[in-house]
Amino acid sequence: MPTNKTSADKADKADTAQRLLEALTEKPESTAAELAEATGLGRSTISRLLAKLQRDDQVTRTRGERDGRRRGADQWSKTTSERLRPGQLDDIVMKHMLTLTEPAGSVAVGRALGRSTGAVANCMKRRAKVGDLKQVEDKPLRYEASRV
Repeated sequence: MPTNKTSADKADKADTAQRLLEALTEKPESTAAELAEATGLGRSTISRLLAKLQRDDQVTRTRGERDGRRRGADQWSKTTSERLRPGQLDDIVMKHMLTLTEPAGSVAVGRALGRSTGAVANCMKRRAKVGDLKQVEDKPLRYEASRV
């Protein structure tokens, strides 16, 4: 029989994730086993949480080194990039676009800035609507800064 997730269950998961992130703050580059010991959680719980946090870009994994036939344990750390405030990406993208001599698309700009290409694409569309960027190609979408 299926069970419904209650708000208490969701709060428990959030608290568990927070405990894990605090443990990573105290001891970066920890293995899953070290995190399980530090938090008092099971290794399977830690592994599941780390996978979710990695998908959410909150933690990064460094693969363990090979030692002969065996591979060492993966090490985990909190992601260091700060979350941008609303509109902050627009400023970053515009500053970058003003340095370019040729039109650029969201993939090239996103990679150069280390940001999501989807977020950069949305930003570029917004900036084109207000006239800061000019769309110069359709396929692929490329923009250049509108020089004033």
